[in-house]
Amino acid sequence: MNAPIAHKADFATWKGRIEDDALLRGSGRFGDDGKPAGALGAAFVRSPHAFARILRVDTTAAKASRDVVAVFTAADLAANHYHSVSHGHPIPGRGGKLPYSPHRPVLAETRVLHVGDPVALVIATTAALAQDAAEKVAVDYEPLTPVTDVRAAAAAGAPQLWDEAPGNIGFDWTAPADPDGKKNAALEKAFTEAAHVARVELVNQRLVAASLEPRTATASYDGEAKQYVLRCGSQGVAGIRMGMAEVMGIKPDELRVLTDDVGGGFGMKASTYPEYAALLHAARALGKTVHWVSTRSEAFVSDNQGRDSFWTVELALNSRGRFLALRVNGIGNLGAYFTGVAHFVFTTHVSGCLPTVYDIPLAQVNSRCVFTNTVPTGPYRGAGRPEASYMLERVIDAAADLTGIDAAELRRRNLIAAAKIPYVTPFGSTYDSGDFPAMFDRAVTLADYAGFRERKKAAKKRGKLRGIGIGCYLEIAGAFPEEAARITFPGGGKVSVSIGAGASGQAHRTVFGAVAAHRLGIAASAVDVTSGDSARDVPGFGAVASRSATMVGGAIANTVDAVIAKGKRVAAMLLQAAEGDVAYAGGKFSVNNRELSLFEVAERAAELAKQGVIPESLDTKGGAKLPPTFPNGCHIAEVEIDPDSGAFEIVNYTAVGDSGTVLDDIIVEGQVHGGVAQGLGQAMGESTIYDDASGQLVSGSFMDYAMPRADTVPPMTVEHFAVACRTNPLGVKGTGEAGTTAAPPALINALVDALPAGAALDMPATPERIWKALQQR
Repeated sequence: MNAPIAHKADFATWKGRIEDDALLRGSGRFGDDGKPAGALGAAFVRSPHAFARILRVDTTAAKASRDVVAVFTAADLAANHYHSVSHGHPIPGRGGKLPYSPHRPVLAETRVLHVGDPVALVIATTAALAQDAAEKVAVDYEPLTPVTDVRAAAAAGAPQLWDEAPGNIGFDWTAPADPDGKKNAALEKAFTEAAHVARVELVNQRLVAASLEPRTATASYDGEAKQYVLRCGSQGVAGIRMGMAEVMGIKPDELRVLTDDVGGGFGMKASTYPEYAALLHAARALGKTVHWVSTRSEAFVSDNQGRDSFWTVELALNSRGRFLALRVNGIGNLGAYFTGVAHFVFTTHVSGCLPTVYDIPLAQVNSRCVFTNTVPTGPYRGAGRPEASYMLERVIDAAADLTGIDAAELRRRNLIAAAKIPYVTPFGSTYDSGDFPAMFDRAVTLADYAGFRERKKAAKKRGKLRGIGIGCYLEIAGAFPEEAARITFPGGGKVSVSIGAGASGQAHRTVFGAVAAHRLGIAASAVDVTSGDSARDVPGFGAVASRSATMVGGAIANTVDAVIAKGKRVAAMLLQAAEGDVAYAGGKFSVNNRELSLFEVAERAAELAKQGVIPESLDTKGGAKLPPTFPNGCHIAEVEIDPDSGAFEIVNYTAVGDSGTVLDDIIVEGQVHGGVAQGLGQAMGESTIYDDASGQLVSGSFMDYAMPRADTVPPMTVEHFAVACRTNPLGVKGTGEAGTTAAPPALINALVDALPAGAALDMPATPERIWKALQQR
């Protein structure tokens, strides 16, 4: 059994988030703060068309403008033969076929494929002068017919973006693997013989990342050292270095990537971009440092966007309401180009989560990834996980309506029993830990689900429609299965911990410093955590996919253990004892009544290593190779709708989550709050809208793109239901994407529950849409 355990790390030396002092005093160092004196300013000329041929680019007037240093077009870059800015990771699809990844140029060459596609780069003494000159670049276009809707793009007769991708299909995929067809036959049989089949068609609309800080980049080139330097916001410098080195056609050690404080990433800042390559080219060509800051308007048409998929979901049930089989068919929008793991969002990240917390013996996911004349998509907080939970929780509510079984009771009947853990899903994932029934019951109790009927009656007397919705979730967290850490002893009673994941608000220095300090038995103030310099820090996959606590924490734990093991060997020499007799606790090595501190042993080890007495000091690089974790939980939303206007209020919100060992209560709760805010933002109003005829972005500013606001995000009851993970040293699971995964189904199910029977509603649930749904009565 996996009973809930009070798994919380005992960090007695915790003194609060050490990052906050600088940030609250305004002395953080973000992208634009790092602009060197004398750096040149940059501005990009971007396509106003969604699809067009480039007939001519005339830079004469721009080059003659005040204080303009240079103007670059694709023709100026051609001799360098730069590689594609992005390409899809090569995983096999249907029939073993790999994704088709078209060449994405640094600057548009013969065609533009989305509004915002960069065409030219203008460099001047200031950014304002560069922008003024950019408006003088004359580009002659031959407009072509665009297609922005993913369903229209896959339809017969649609405009074709790439000849090598017939039907605009970049990737076609199905899971689980079924070479002999037996799994599909069993699935079809289950649906044929089912007493009930619930079916829903769902939208997961396109979103912009809308990070608080737009993208920035500073590029320079050292001709003597033959090294580029790129300072940009990222979620891990190693990934950007590898990607951009590949684009530039150079060795990774010829590019140094630096990242300071980052004002929000959400997956968007883990990617390579054409602007970075163009700036690096300009820095080398001019022998000058070049600095660029994206405007908010640019961000809307150049940052990777998220979601944008359509799903048909079917759930087969027997006469007692037990789930028999699940079938999912989806189509996802890649945008104009293929970014690294965009297809994972519509494929493996969906199947990796299903069947979430429910015992469904048979399941199948089929999805197509399609090119359109829109900004490329990529991972956005959750990246397939919210899609999986949304589709399953919505179809379960449809099944509850179909069978007449209460929505909570139907879920309870189908939860994976604790005794079945470890549980192998139809897609091959293994849930190593969890107690889903107990977690669910705790959420239902905390939300006072049993008392809802009385609250609904009271609301009716006040002229309100009240509804309650459940959003259970389970995520596959971890992504790339390896991570590194390095521990060094610089002297002065300090420990330095180098990691590869970049923080953008997650308090990595606080959390990982405490992990190292706790495991070493020393004060947290003695530990410094570094990241953000590819020349100094260990390489890592980055802070994505709710992986940092597991992978970075695991790497630190393993590296600490290696340091202690080495230290015992050195202490045994110094204390003239057998290695097996040396104990380590509280930052000290001891034998009987003799002891040496960790720092004393580290200092002596460094001396002995220099003398050749021992092979190495206590400085240690280690790592972790770990399977994914499966954070899970249940959110319950309660709403009241004004039937005259469609306006609604979230009157109660309960979030119970199992993220394994809780390293820091406040930080985990903050992650949940932030995730819920983003999830509610998608459910309530956020939507990226393109005009079908012209391909223009209609919702290209915060005047038209409805971000969630403080008064729309409700107070939340958050509770940790910690069941330690069994597959990593700290027992942790991911938590960063839980809120974005659970909030949309919880809210939409609550709104639909409040509406008259048969009313249809999907995201975003704006007051206008709710009012229209009410008119269906």
